[in-house]
Amino acid sequence: MELKEIGEFGLIELIKNKIAVKDKRVIVNIGDDAAILKSSANKVLIFTTDSLMEKVHFDLKYSSFEDAGWKSMAANLSDIAAVGGIPVAGLVSLGIPEKTKAENILKLYSGIKKLSSEFNCPIVGGDLFTSAGGLVITISLLGEVEKKLYKTRAGAKTGDLIYVTGDLGGSEFGLKYLKRCSGKRRMVITRSVITEKHLTPYPRIKEARFLVKNLKLTSMIDISDGLSSDLYHICEGSQKGALIYADKIPINSNIIKGCKLLNLSPLNTALSSGEEYELLFTLNPEEEKKLEKVSHGKFRVSMIGEIREEKAGVRIKSKDGRVRVLKKTGYIHF
Repeated sequence: MELKEIGEFGLIELIKNKIAVKDKRVIVNIGDDAAILKSSANKVLIFTTDSLMEKVHFDLKYSSFEDAGWKSMAANLSDIAAVGGIPVAGLVSLGIPEKTKAENILKLYSGIKKLSSEFNCPIVGGDLFTSAGGLVITISLLGEVEKKLYKTRAGAKTGDLIYVTGDLGGSEFGLKYLKRCSGKRRMVITRSVITEKHLTPYPRIKEARFLVKNLKLTSMIDISDGLSSDLYHICEGSQKGALIYADKIPINSNIIKGCKLLNLSPLNTALSSGEEYELLFTLNPEEEKKLEKVSHGKFRVSMIGEIREEKAGVRIKSKDGRVRVLKKTGYIHF
């Protein structure tokens, strides 16, 4: 089915039938000029948007339309997680190349819906236009968070401990594997394990909510540009320095194994890997034992360093004790 056969409004109707849901927070749903949503007095609203461009953020040679939709939603949900919030609803705008089939656009929306449904975040509208280049996916999300709980990248204090959730390096390695190895030579590791972090990353909404409700975090950010770059964001926002420990950075064993096969440094991969969507946060040392207790068995957190005075700069200490300046690596937009 070609898009020109059904037109813009025919496609909108197909999309509406695919993703529209009944939600008590939604007063006006897909089909009007704007969605209308309920709010509450004791919470602040969060509004975020991210755009993903074909051949820049994803490649349909190895990413399915469903994967692209999932990843676009993950990027936006992760922004909500970064401030400790919960998503309320979203808008999806697409720049679509002329020869794209309607079935593929619906697959894209399936990926969006699959992830958004896990967090009770209905898609309530958007926009469609013709793209002269590749496919462009722009999602805007509305979220909310209690006034006393929201976090920003500013607020870290000297002596705070630095933590990350999960493992790092999977997204960058997965991308390099897909570009360099897929279809060319086999690896000892199953493809699904080493590419899922890049193709279908998972936002840490639940972990963020748990952290802000149970602990007094001083700052938080999601790892979207890479650990090194996002640590700099916290330090710059807080006007502080930092020291991280190379041997404390959590790297999945499959990624370490894969890096060796591709002659890559696991550490450098973990430091520069963008689109991880793990949480990077700081915490007063007095809360360390409480964090270990309340997070045990729920999700993985790793202490990787400490916040220092701004004049100390941002540095990394290797296993042999050498300390060097931590360079900003990872995704650079321009």
